[in-house]
Amino acid sequence: MRSSQLRLISYFGCIILVYATGIILGYFFKDTSIIIFLISACVSLVLFYIIAKKMSAENTKRWEQTKESLYMEREKLRTHLRYSTRGRAVFSPHRKEISSNELFIQLLNIISDHKVQYSEKFFDLPEVYEIIEFLDNKQLEPTKETKSTEIRFSKNDCHFEVSCVIFADKSFEVTIEDVTKEEEQAILKKQLAQNVSHELKTPISSIQGFTETLINNPNMDEEKKLFFIERCHAQAVRLSNLLQDISMLNKLDESSDSFEMDTINILEVVESVTQDVSLVLEEKNMHVDVNIPADVTINGNMLQIYSIFRNLIDNSILYAGIGTTIFIECYRIDSEFIYLSVADNGVGVDSKHLNKIFDRFYRVDKGRSRKLGGTGLGLSIVKNAIQFHQGRISAKNRKGGGVEFLFTLHK
Repeated sequence: MRSSQLRLISYFGCIILVYATGIILGYFFKDTSIIIFLISACVSLVLFYIIAKKMSAENTKRWEQTKESLYMEREKLRTHLRYSTRGRAVFSPHRKEISSNELFIQLLNIISDHKVQYSEKFFDLPEVYEIIEFLDNKQLEPTKETKSTEIRFSKNDCHFEVSCVIFADKSFEVTIEDVTKEEEQAILKKQLAQNVSHELKTPISSIQGFTETLINNPNMDEEKKLFFIERCHAQAVRLSNLLQDISMLNKLDESSDSFEMDTINILEVVESVTQDVSLVLEEKNMHVDVNIPADVTINGNMLQIYSIFRNLIDNSILYAGIGTTIFIECYRIDSEFIYLSVADNGVGVDSKHLNKIFDRFYRVDKGRSRKLGGTGLGLSIVKNAIQFHQGRISAKNRKGGGVEFLFTLHK
């Protein structure tokens, strides 16, 4: 039997007992005032019981609501820790773990030279001595204000940012974030800015020099004028191509979510590219041999897929040589990827350059590349566009001569 039922029986038992006592006493003493007093007492007990029961119900409801609210907040905290992109751990004032997520332990193991099982091993890492020193100093301070600090360091070719927040009750949270990609992006941007500045100087200086010559020599014969105007135009085209390539790389680096995705037929894209460069192919007596099934499609971005094949074909046009052939083939298809190859039977590339040709502004022959109009960004765009489509690319020299690019695209 529940305690509430027992309390109810007890209350009514007391009322009946008081009422019976009043009747008996009134019978013997013939005094109604006793009966009235006892009846009033019974009524008071009843009212007291009703009020107490109502208050108890309200308290119970309030307690259940509070308990439910605390449960929800706890679940929110657990979810936040579980899905956080940072390693997080909360410690007591005595540096005992209160809560931590899986990523915190994983990152500890990347930083540590030994296998780590417990989050408290964080305090044994020599790399975070500044955090330990911060805790030693700030936890002893009487102020109840929240205090925080953060440090950055490198370990095992990775870059980490560690922050610590001390709460008013002296408990604290430690956060570890792998910022390797962020650091690499910052380095790439710095290098890109330096390279862009260097690459822009040549066409701008050339255009400036040619135009100054034309301005300072108004009586120049028409043949020479045409020569300088054509040179200005060539440098302007080169400058335009460079800016377009830089713009594409920036989009791939920072705004990948803005690219629209659609079903793309690979053969149709290749045919579109070969048609766009048909005049140049004819001038150089080059041929394109395409071996791609007509029904091969992927879910991708048309602009990027076009740029992949356009840059690879342009690369062969620029460097393979007159009278060569470009081979484009889809040599394998599985449940997730299509496997493609773009190759030529030209002069090829020294093997020492093959691992670097996808770097931004890298040129095998700098003088020749600039003369031919290359920006040094084409293969970087190819690599980034393929990575955007969850694929990989590599290059090798063909057995029969020339260079072959092998890459995959996710379906």
